[in-house]
Amino acid sequence: MSSPPSFLAAPPTYNIDDALPPLTLEMYANDSLNDCVIAARAHHTIRLAWNGVRPLLNISDSDVRHEYFKETGGPDDGLNLKDSLDEWRDGGWTVGIDPTMRKIKNHAGPYGIESSAYPVEDPTMVLNQGQLRARIFESIGAHLNLILPKGVSVTKNNSFGPGHPWQDTSGSEGDPHVMLLTGYSADVFLGITWAQRQEMSWGFLQHHCWGVFFVEKGNTT
Repeated sequence: MSSPPSFLAAPPTYNIDDALPPLTLEMYANDSLNDCVIAARAHHTIRLAWNGVRPLLNISDSDVRHEYFKETGGPDDGLNLKDSLDEWRDGGWTVGIDPTMRKIKNHAGPYGIESSAYPVEDPTMVLNQGQLRARIFESIGAHLNLILPKGVSVTKNNSFGPGHPWQDTSGSEGDPHVMLLTGYSADVFLGITWAQRQEMSWGFLQHHCWGVFFVEKGNTT
């Protein structure tokens, strides 16, 4: 899945969750473990499978913990997003009691953000707002590598979630974090993290996103 010469025509607003049955957003132990990469993959797996006309999956904290420690080899050291997407592509992962080894077909990235604080050398790997929206629509989401600003933390309830959009465009750097974007509107991008729906501005992404990955779903996803 390489950088395409053109993009699908995306609707002016989109959120995959608007089409899904009501979902309880799960923490997936990301308030106690550094498992944000696998948590984002779990959120995406549910949506990719449903979009493929499959029943809604029930992915538990236990499933995420199992996959996380399988990939880390035991320690709670976090994961590299690209390496974990490689694992998802090559090895798949078992969701709950379903014996199917769910795999993605491929993934693409990291893409940079136009006028980002984290520039990339290859101009074909830089996305403007319209291109990011189109690829979210095309790929049923996007995985973000972020350096969160200081003050944003799972331990600070007023720093994320509904009513607390991410708009910080300062240079303050806190902790790395991975999350899934699920859509966008005219003014903001929409995602899921720490069991909450999260809005963020384009300016926020320009200042705090250092890589975007897109997933191409496979036959077993």
